[in-house]
Amino acid sequence: MRKDELKLKKEDFYPPLSLVAVMWFIFGLQYLGLFEHCYGVIPWRIEGIKGIFLSPLFHGSLDHIMSNTLPLFVLSVILFLFYKRQAYTVLIFGWILSGVILWLFPDIGYLQTSLSSCHIGASGLIYMLAFFLFFSGIFLCQVVLILVSIIIAILYGSLVYGVFPHLVADGVSWQGHLIGAVVGLLFAYQLNRKKRIVRRSRR
Repeated sequence: MRKDELKLKKEDFYPPLSLVAVMWFIFGLQYLGLFEHCYGVIPWRIEGIKGIFLSPLFHGSLDHIMSNTLPLFVLSVILFLFYKRQAYTVLIFGWILSGVILWLFPDIGYLQTSLSSCHIGASGLIYMLAFFLFFSGIFLCQVVLILVSIIIAILYGSLVYGVFPHLVADGVSWQGHLIGAVVGLLFAYQLNRKKRIVRRSRR
């Protein structure tokens, strides 16, 4: 990785800041009562398809959005600093793919309570980014990126507990966490595949 690639330009802050700003703007509209229906992912329901694109922007409470804001911002900035060429691909397609898989995932809540689940919040996106950043550094075996992986593990290693249903509180979307983590891992493997091949060929 060249030194010039590690320069964080002000433009790199625009996507994370914009994403957080939109989240809080929508939460303000929610607080005013302008969004009364579910705008999250509702598995296997036509009305839940819109959640594939909208669910990370909606939150259920002030605590919910506050707990997601800082991790989402920090991880997004790290993404744009160390993986500039892949950043938009990971953010946009990871967002959509996670939503699609979540929509296709069996609605465990409905099977247990006969009530359809409504998955909202940016936590699935946070899991996707955290797992992408962690495993990308491991796969690429570059000192700087491995250090980034270690930092991610120290800051957000406890996220791994959120993928287990018996370790999260009722109403928390462990499915979204799990799917986001898997998508992040798959993106880390696939998007860095060519780089790994090139590095091996030079040895």
